[in-house]
Amino acid sequence: MARFRLTPLLIGLASAWPAFAETSVQLDRLETVEVTAHRSAKALAETAPNAVVVSRHKLDATLAGDIAQAVKYEPGVEVASDPARRGNAGYTIRGIDGNRILMLVDGIRLPDAYAGGGNTNGFIAGRDYLDLETLRAIDIVKGPFSSLYGSDAIGGVVGYRTLQAEDLLQTGENTGGDVKLFGSSADNSTGLSARLALKGERSDALLVATHRRGHETRNQGGQDASDPSHAKNRTTPNPQDWTSDSVLAKLGWQPVAGQRLELALDHYRRQTDTDVISARTAPRKMGPMTVAGINRLDAADRVARDRISLAWQADDIGAFEQLSVKLYTQKLDNSDDSIEWRSDGARRISDYGFEQHSKGLTLDARQQFDLAGLSHQLVWGLDASRTDTRRPREKVEIKANGSSSNVIAGETFPSKTFPDSTSDRLGVFVQDEIRFASGLVASPSLRWDYYRMRTHTDQAYLNANPDGATPAFSDNAFSPKFGLALPFAEHYTGFLQLSTGFRAPPFDDANMVYANHAHGYEVVANPNLGSETSRGIELGLKGNWQHADFGLTAYANHYRDFIELVTLQGDSNGNGIGSSTRPGSFESQYQNIGKVRIHGVEAKASWRFAPAWRLAGSVAWAQGHNETDDQPLNSVAPLTAVAGLRYDSETWGAEAFVKAVSQKRRVAEAHQFKTPAYATLDLTAYWQANKHHTVRAGIFNLTDRKYWNSADVRGLSAGDAVLDRYTQAGRNFSASYNYSF
Repeated sequence: MARFRLTPLLIGLASAWPAFAETSVQLDRLETVEVTAHRSAKALAETAPNAVVVSRHKLDATLAGDIAQAVKYEPGVEVASDPARRGNAGYTIRGIDGNRILMLVDGIRLPDAYAGGGNTNGFIAGRDYLDLETLRAIDIVKGPFSSLYGSDAIGGVVGYRTLQAEDLLQTGENTGGDVKLFGSSADNSTGLSARLALKGERSDALLVATHRRGHETRNQGGQDASDPSHAKNRTTPNPQDWTSDSVLAKLGWQPVAGQRLELALDHYRRQTDTDVISARTAPRKMGPMTVAGINRLDAADRVARDRISLAWQADDIGAFEQLSVKLYTQKLDNSDDSIEWRSDGARRISDYGFEQHSKGLTLDARQQFDLAGLSHQLVWGLDASRTDTRRPREKVEIKANGSSSNVIAGETFPSKTFPDSTSDRLGVFVQDEIRFASGLVASPSLRWDYYRMRTHTDQAYLNANPDGATPAFSDNAFSPKFGLALPFAEHYTGFLQLSTGFRAPPFDDANMVYANHAHGYEVVANPNLGSETSRGIELGLKGNWQHADFGLTAYANHYRDFIELVTLQGDSNGNGIGSSTRPGSFESQYQNIGKVRIHGVEAKASWRFAPAWRLAGSVAWAQGHNETDDQPLNSVAPLTAVAGLRYDSETWGAEAFVKAVSQKRRVAEAHQFKTPAYATLDLTAYWQANKHHTVRAGIFNLTDRKYWNSADVRGLSAGDAVLDRYTQAGRNFSASYNYSF
């Protein structure tokens, strides 16, 4: 039976105990506000235990460089990663992932993830669309939350809050900022960030610019094969170079007292060049034919996201405690380019793109009043947006004799696996927080959403779908939620939440169409696809004393009509007998068949047992079941626990984290890989020579443990020859230097 191997970690903790530290005063101040769970500022201590804040201080203290590192110490939240080429995907919260997790930046939806391949085995591209240096905090709400945010919040919400000028200014100062240098040995990355804030009598300005560069992330694989005959079994990382650039600019102006106009410009670019050695193959026989192998594959992937928003906010205006309106436009332009050299002397040049352009309006209003002897805080508003989505795919083969063709492996290019789509969303919501004299707080909320998707057919789409079927889709739904918070016995607060979720079929599922006659498979559209829904219940308890606090929550969520790709007729050899007009094909279709049940328990606690000392811990256990096929749900993480010990002095400090994960025992199929149990020890320290200079350093996976994140290996066979490709980095180091002015 697999066990946690904690002995070396405990020895490490005992030997290093004097060096564990944290600026606890600053940490407490920065973690007191949670915005996303209520669409308004609220003390974190007053929110249900399913709300989490990752503060700017936490990001700095743990030397987090990407979204996976940002949530590394939050049990119940994972980020999957593709080690071969793609890097980080999006978040998995309590077993739900992909576009079922709503991601926001300053209240604006981030672009979607998308299927990158042209067939049913295509990769899923991620949603790593910003730089952490621009953030003041990350809010995470676990569980269904469509009552305030509508479609796509069926599994939870991740809300990024970007920096404001006031975050960089000392009291009474009009100018402030810093310059930060940082690096990590895990991917041999380095970076430079500069932040500047200016404040006048009625105006302010903020500028944050960050540049990073790095290479492939190291793992603990030992197979370094590169010849086409054995490269598919390679477990060491593919050679990779990447750079990223981020600029956040804000201009604020107060036309009159209590009102503010803010213009925000958000620019992000990331370029990744990969020598995909693991994709090399030798020539192979397919019936009487010989299929050429791949001698080399070079990939050039680019992410480009730009946002412009104009916001107006007024405090204490008329009947409103606060009223805000935001207009925005956002554009994502991704490209997945590659050049493939084949053993027969041909070259295949691919230019795949994913483009999503959205524009919209948000309105948020907050009112406070007394009625019938009860205090009410009313939050209401609307979200309206239009999103245009395209997935162009270009490919050409230049043969050894110099001729070229756009018909490759049975596909005709240019091609699109779904038609250009326009999605319109309109949501209206209201939440009333009712306070009783006894201290009981009731929070009923209701949201109505309307969703419509229209399609636009062109020749590229018809090349992949000769039938030309382009079903449109529209739906509307009410999403109610009810919450109770009851303080009792002076130090305790109990919570009850009944929540719902709703997710309309996205741009790709409803209209995913792909036909490859040469290889005998196709995906057909589904004009009858419906929306996904969820229902959840959560019970929580929080306790708060001068030197200690804790949170405990138990939840059960039921999801219905999950959209999944299923086989209609035929088999993988192309023996189709289904409804298609093209016989001999293996047919698949996205359908509403999924029924999923997930339940679990989460707990966290902290104890400030001596001046400047703090001991904290958290644990998450969950179990998921796919009721459609009566199998365990692979996306649910195994039991995870984190413990941290911290200390702070006037000029220096450090902290230590032990993360322990049990073996993943429940998998959908008996042959699938069950990630072994593991425990890691991370140590970080800082030294603040004076108010201008701060140095941080960290040692991660100190004991050099070989381990896997369960999110990375879902569904892989226990006998898969490349399992070690998915191992995490061994012992590695990070450091940063910050000069503030």
